[in-house]
This record gives sequence, C-alpha cells and structure tokens, in this order.
Amino acid sequence: MLRKRPLKITIIEDDAYYNKALTKYINTICQSKAYQDFDFKIKSYASAHDFVDEYDPEINIMVLDYYLPNEDEHDQISGADLVDIMRKHSPDCKIIMISSQDSAHITAELLRKGIYEYVDKNVNTKDRIGSVIHQILGNEMRTQAH
Repeated sequence: MLRKRPLKITIIEDDAYYNKALTKYINTICQSKAYQDFDFKIKSYASAHDFVDEYDPEINIMVLDYYLPNEDEHDQISGADLVDIMRKHSPDCKIIMISSQDSAHITAELLRKGIYEYVDKNVNTKDRIGSVIHQILGNEMRTQAH
C-alpha cells in the first residue's frame, strides 16, 4: 500500500463566517478523488497571534487575509508580517493572500516578498482560491510522480 503524502494547509482569516466558509470549501476540494494520494491536515485560525502561538514550519499552503485586526492584542500582526515570518522559517510554503485592500503598491510589495498568488475579496474569491489550490495540488502531484 502506498503511503499518502502529508500536506498541511493553514487558513488565517479574522472574519468568523468567512473563515468557516473558506475552511469548508478547501476541505471539499481536498476530499476530491483526484487528490487521494495526499493526507491533508487543514487548520484555521481567527488571528495572526493564534497562528504564531501554534506555528508549524511544515505548512505547505497558507490562505492568508491581509487585514487581521485583533483588538485583544496590543501588538498587531498583519498578513504582510506573517508573509515575512513564513519566508524566513517556511520558504517553500505557497501563500495565497486574500484582501479587499486596493493598493497596487501593497499588492506589488506582497508579490515581491514571495507570495504565490494575490486574490481580491469579491464575489469570485472562492472560485479564484479554488483554482489556485487546484493549480498548487496539480504541481505537487507532478513533483511527487518524479
């Protein structure tokens, strides 16, 4: 019997409803028979601080909100801050940044820092995230086959 390849996906989104919807959607993608060679571990966090407290350097894919306000913390950690942390400690992680911010400068800076993809929060967000995840998983399957 072939051993399934572990693949960890992390979602960091402060909006509870959106977080739950994204987690459910990504879980549905991962249950596809096309990806049965993977053993998915999906975790979601409501804040950057929650993620940092449980940081796992073995994350393969991260879906990350740019704005992560947390009134309970005096030191705010943004999505951009988490990109810096991930690039330093988990450079191979594919980061999908999602945001409603509309600054081309910020988007360009995030791409320069090495995010895999930037997705605007709008009515097509779910489909775009799904498409990017399918692309990443397809690449992982091709890499695994070699």
